[in-house]
Amino acid sequence: MITQLSIRGLAIIEELHIEFSPQLNVITGETGAGKSILIKALHFLLGAKADPEVIRRGFPRAHVSASFLLPKSHACVEVLDSHGIWHDDQDLTEVIIRREIAQKGRSQAWVNDQPITLSLLKELGATLIDIYGQHENHRMLDPHTHLDYIDEFVTDQGLKTRVQAAMQQVHQILQELRKRLEQYLTRRREQDYLQFRFDELARFGPSLEDYERTIKVCEESSLVLAQQKVFDQAQRICDEGYSGRSLTAALQELQRLLETPAEKLQDASLRASLAQLSELSTVLDELSYGIGRAVSRHTLDEEEIEELQSRLAGYQSLMRKHSVRSVEEMMTEYERLESELSFVQQGPEAMAESLDKLKKLLNEADDYAHKLSAARREAAQRAVKAVVSELHDLNMKGARIDFEFQEVQNTIPNLDIASIDPALVEDWQHCASILTETGKQGRERGQFLLSANPGEGLKPLAKVASGGEISRIMLGFKKALAMGANTCVMVFDEIDTGISGHTAHIVGKKLKELSTSFQVICISHLPQVAAYGDAHFLVQKAQKGESTESQILKLNRKASEEEIARLLSGDQVTSSSLTHARQLIKAARDRVAQ
Repeated sequence: MITQLSIRGLAIIEELHIEFSPQLNVITGETGAGKSILIKALHFLLGAKADPEVIRRGFPRAHVSASFLLPKSHACVEVLDSHGIWHDDQDLTEVIIRREIAQKGRSQAWVNDQPITLSLLKELGATLIDIYGQHENHRMLDPHTHLDYIDEFVTDQGLKTRVQAAMQQVHQILQELRKRLEQYLTRRREQDYLQFRFDELARFGPSLEDYERTIKVCEESSLVLAQQKVFDQAQRICDEGYSGRSLTAALQELQRLLETPAEKLQDASLRASLAQLSELSTVLDELSYGIGRAVSRHTLDEEEIEELQSRLAGYQSLMRKHSVRSVEEMMTEYERLESELSFVQQGPEAMAESLDKLKKLLNEADDYAHKLSAARREAAQRAVKAVVSELHDLNMKGARIDFEFQEVQNTIPNLDIASIDPALVEDWQHCASILTETGKQGRERGQFLLSANPGEGLKPLAKVASGGEISRIMLGFKKALAMGANTCVMVFDEIDTGISGHTAHIVGKKLKELSTSFQVICISHLPQVAAYGDAHFLVQKAQKGESTESQILKLNRKASEEEIARLLSGDQVTSSSLTHARQLIKAARDRVAQ
C-alpha cells in the first residue's frame, strides 16, 4: 500500500501531505478543484514525462514523494534486489520514492535516498500502481487494444513475450536479408566494372611506403639535376683552372722557378713563399679529391630516374581515375573494391545461411504463436465469462459479450530469391507462408462484441456501448483481473462517468470488494461511491493572496456525511440531504456485510 503522498510546488498545489487508508480511499471535490492533479502527481512520481511548466510560480522546483509498505515477496522488492538498492530485509518493507523537476527542466529521482534512472523509476512504478483514468474509455473503444485485454487472462504470460522476441529477431534478419539481396544484385550487375578497377589497382600494387619513397627519390633527383652544372664547373676549375691549365700544374711550375733564386740568394721570404706554394698544392689536391667524391655521390642513374618518374605519374593517373586525393584514399578504395567483389562471390552462401537462420526462427515463432493462439481462445472464454458475470452484478443484466478472433494477413516483401539460387526458393516460400500468417502479436487480432440488452445482436463495442457501459465494462475487467494483478495500489479516476442511481451503488460495492485485496484510490463525483469509502478526502480551492491553491482534507465521519450530503443536493447541505447521506452510508455498510 501507499501510506503517504507528499506534493510540493506542483501546479496549484503549494504543499500537500496525505495519509491513505489501506483499503478504499475516495476523493471528491468540485470540478476544477485539483483532483486531477493528484493523478498527475502519481504519473510524475512513476516516471511520466515532466515539463518545468508544472512547477508552481515562485517555487524553484516541483517535488513529489510517496512511501510504500510492501511484503517481502512483492515484485518491487525483487526489482530493488536486482539493482542492488538497499531496503529493509523485513516481512514488510518500506520503499520511499522521490522525484523532482527543476526550473531548468532537469529531473531527478531517488529510491530509499539512492539516485536512480528514469527507466528504473518506470520499472518500479509498473509494479506499484495501476492507474485507470478516463482515457481508458477511449482505449477500450479501439479494437486494436482488445487483444491486450484477452492476453491479461492468458495463464502463461511468457508465451506472448516469446512470440514478440522471436518475431523481432525475424524482422531484423528479414530486413538484413532484403538489404543484402538488393546489394548483391546491384554489385553483381557491376561485377565486371568492379573487377576491372580492382585488377588495375592490383597490377600497379600501390602502397603508402612505395609512394613516399618514389616521391622522395624524385624530389632528390630534381634537386641534383638542378645543381649538376655547378658540380661540373667546380670540377673543371679544379682540373683545368680558368685558362684551360690545371691550377696544380701552375703552382708546381711556379715552385720550380723560385727554388733556385731562394737557394742562391738565401732569401727567407722566398723560402716562406715556397712553403706556402707547397701547402697550396696539397690543399688543391685535397679540394679536387673532395669535390670529386661529392660529385660521385650524386651521380644519377638516368634509367632508374625515368622509371620512378613514370611510377609517380602512374600514381597521379590512378588518383584521378578513382577520384581520390591521396594514396591513403586509394588504398581505401582498393580495399572497398576487394570487399565488394568478395561480397558478390560469397553472397549466395551468406544469404543461404541467413535464410536458414530465418527459417529456424520462424519455425520457433510459429510454434509459440500456435500455442499462444490456443491459450488466447481458452483465455477469451474465461474472460468473457468473468466480465459478463461482473456486468450482471453492475446492473447490466441482459448484457452479453463475446470476442471475435480474426486471422492475421500480412503483406510480405517480394524477394527475388531465385536470382541467388533456385534451390533456396522452397525455403523462402516456407518462410513467406509463416510471415503471412504471423505478426509480432501472434497469429490473430480481434475485437470485443457487445449486446447491451436482451434480444440485440452482438456488435463491435465502439458502435453500441455508451459512456456508462464502457465504464462498467472497464471496471468489470479490472475486477475480473484483480486476483492476478502485480500491483499493490489501484487508482481510478472517475470510473463512475455516465453512471447514477442503483448502478452507482453497485460500482461503489465493487470498488469496496477490490479494496479487500488491494489498496484502492478512487476519484469520484458520486455520493453512492463515496459512501463506501474507508477514508474520504475533499479537494478544494483556496485563495491565498493573489494566487489560488488546491488543498486536500481528510474528512472525519461528520465532515464526510456533510460532503456526501452536498454531493446529493448541490452546494446547499440540508437536513434531508444529511439524513439521506447517513442512509447511504448505512446501506453501503449493510451491503458490504452481506
